[in-house]
Amino acid sequence: MLIPSFGTRLTLFFLVATATGISMTIFLMQYSTAMAMLIGGGILGLFVLFPMRTWLICWLTRPIVDLHENAKRLIHDEKQPLIPIGPNDDALTQLGQQLNQLATRSHDRIHALETERAKITAILDGMVEGVIALNAQGHILFMNPSARQIFELDAAQGEGQSLLEVIRHRGLADLVDQAQSRGKDGAYHGEIELEPLSHRILDITSLPVPFGSSTKGILLVLHDITTLRRLERMRVEFVANVSHELRTPLTAIKGYLETVLDETAAHPSPHRKFLEVANTHTERLGRLVDDLLQLSNIETGKVSLRVSPVPLNEFMNDISAMFTKDAVQKKVTFINHIPVSLQVQADRDRLTQIFVNLVDNALKHTPESGTISFTAHLEPDGIAIIQVQDTGQGIPSTALPRLTERFYRVDTARSREQGGTGLGLAIVKHLVQLHGGHLHIDSEPNKGTTVHVALPVV
Repeated sequence: MLIPSFGTRLTLFFLVATATGISMTIFLMQYSTAMAMLIGGGILGLFVLFPMRTWLICWLTRPIVDLHENAKRLIHDEKQPLIPIGPNDDALTQLGQQLNQLATRSHDRIHALETERAKITAILDGMVEGVIALNAQGHILFMNPSARQIFELDAAQGEGQSLLEVIRHRGLADLVDQAQSRGKDGAYHGEIELEPLSHRILDITSLPVPFGSSTKGILLVLHDITTLRRLERMRVEFVANVSHELRTPLTAIKGYLETVLDETAAHPSPHRKFLEVANTHTERLGRLVDDLLQLSNIETGKVSLRVSPVPLNEFMNDISAMFTKDAVQKKVTFINHIPVSLQVQADRDRLTQIFVNLVDNALKHTPESGTISFTAHLEPDGIAIIQVQDTGQGIPSTALPRLTERFYRVDTARSREQGGTGLGLAIVKHLVQLHGGHLHIDSEPNKGTTVHVALPVV
């Protein structure tokens, strides 16, 4: 059925109104008395004009009512059929066309959003890592099945509730607080142990994320590292136990070798050379066992620090004095540029162990007439950066990431000839971390190596 345009309807309305007015005038002119005019006008208005006016109003407003009803159906269900549009080109027709376009675009956008949401949900549900999304108030917005499995929660628990109500763990709450306090500075990492619920150890990454233009929250990514930590603990305990067991036979062997060497000192024999080689390797094996024990003690937390202020300039002069004889033989010069007033908060004995190792490595790899310099500066965050720089042969860039690994050697043959155990830098790294600092190494071949040690100041 063709729908008349709004202009056509309005024209017909005025024509009918004019005809009605003319009819009333003719009717009233036929009666002279006022009563007859009143009665006739009432009858005419009651039986003719009022129904005609009502019909005209309904006829004129029907397209608007139809548009309103169809718009309501589109709002409640985007899958409803579109608004029927006639062939006319008036304002109502254009409005219907625009509503149809709006409905089509809305349907396409909703379908695209549903598709993307289905993809994201499938990815999150299939992840091995647990994922928890929190709003700014600490209430759970989303929790994937892996997270529920880690904390032993059913499907009804979690979303809409406070994190502390669902998971009562102080360490987890502290991680969330750290992420909120960091703002946009990036992710914050930490480990928690779920005791006494389970013996699981979780590595948690918490980072602030925007969930909208004005809505912010926290995203927690949970990695279950229980197996990894258990294997690491087994490895550390194994190394410690083996090292303890090796110390006794090594001590006995070394004692017998020294005794035999002392007895044959006055009467050299062809076998003395073999005894000296055996004694040298026994000493090296003893150093290796000692380093393994020391590394195991650091990793298991058996090493305690006695922290006190250490003046760096004076301290590095003492370290240099330990290597005076070797430095004179190689004509290597020590240069100390550390400010006299700079102090760090450290265990002096452990600090000596750190820098003795670093200076010993620098001296071994610095050619004759080279220099080893010490510098330091204070960072704004209260961390002192101490640098040990040599003019040695340098280290290839491919080897730098592995320098602090156990038993890693850049030049295997040369390092063994010089008597190294391959554990020195690993011990240095762990001791620096035990002080709350970090270690960084820069080097270029044929230009030397610089070791950066970051430690907290007094």
